[in-house]
Amino acid sequence: MNRVVITGVAPIAAMGQGQEFFDNLMAMKPVVKQTDENYCKGANVSKWYVPYPDINFTPYRDKLLQMPILAPLIAKSAAVSTIMALDDAKLKELDPDTPVFFGFSTPNADENFNAYNTIKAGKRLHPSANLKCMGNAISAWISILFGIHGKSKVISTACASGTDAIGEAYEHICMGKSKTAICGASDMTKSDENMIFRSFDVLGTLTHSDDGKPRPFSEERSGFLFCEGGACALILEEYESALARGADIYAEITGYRSCCDGYHIVKMPDYPEQVIKMLKSLSAGKNVDYYNAHGTATSVNDQMETTALTETFGEHAANIIINATKCMTGHAIGTSSAYEAAVTAYSIKNGIVHGNILGTPMEGFNLPQETTHCDIRCAITASFGFGGHNSALMMEKV
Repeated sequence: MNRVVITGVAPIAAMGQGQEFFDNLMAMKPVVKQTDENYCKGANVSKWYVPYPDINFTPYRDKLLQMPILAPLIAKSAAVSTIMALDDAKLKELDPDTPVFFGFSTPNADENFNAYNTIKAGKRLHPSANLKCMGNAISAWISILFGIHGKSKVISTACASGTDAIGEAYEHICMGKSKTAICGASDMTKSDENMIFRSFDVLGTLTHSDDGKPRPFSEERSGFLFCEGGACALILEEYESALARGADIYAEITGYRSCCDGYHIVKMPDYPEQVIKMLKSLSAGKNVDYYNAHGTATSVNDQMETTALTETFGEHAANIIINATKCMTGHAIGTSSAYEAAVTAYSIKNGIVHGNILGTPMEGFNLPQETTHCDIRCAITASFGFGGHNSALMMEKV
């Protein structure tokens, strides 16, 4: 089995792009906006969200070929994130067999609504309408831009999509099928009708806090902070190959597990047996000192996740540093897990973890409320999605 390392990361989010994202995360500067007052009038609904990032595509125009005309926004964002990640990895050329694995949750909401509204208004559809509604456009365009011919696929496992995409890229290199892989996630849930925001709202999953802060792992938690999406690409390389070219390594991926609860399309089981099995299998024989949580701030998720941690690690669970990155990024659905993988890798490399925005913390866990410098040797980042999709990655310091 080949060893696999992360050599490039490039988050694109409302709070920043590339290094700016990490600087603002560590400074604990989230970007949160209030919904239109007419939406909130007369109803007990969520009032806050994280906007889709404002991306300047102009500097990348020559590299994006025909994407500005033919591609959906989530594909263009993924492409820019990939260009940034390759720059971060200082990787100038890709092997022809380089694969692309990208996660997403909701296929091109804005483009679908625009096409529907065009037809409803009796107008002629643009010839690119079909192309902008294709979910597979994300991975296809990245392969096209770089002229690479390895496996090119999108993965959609709800909120676990990014973790699963990175996990498949990891396994691909482990098995010797390539020396390099492009992976990550891109999602865009914004639309003029706010359909996806509203659909989560009526399920009762969104935060009702007065200031928009979701406060995961706190007694005051009431739901997650909705995020309209973003993108995050990671570059994975075979360890010896990365060393040979003098790559600057973030972290080594040393494990990946995924499973399904097989229980319910939305609900989580009271006792998360499959999650516990997954985490125990992943962490066997390891001394885990950092855990980047799914941490949505819904009552059910946070209770389930704390149960899983206690059952998996016993008394050691109280010593593990826990980050809930969604307390600042909001929940970007499929992209969130890619953000969190990037944050975990960044924290390992730089010896720093961001603080958590909390209320009254749940007892028995190490949830730093301020950004802290610490030596992280072994970390897990875990994700759980609607449909019972569970996945987790283990990363270690090289």
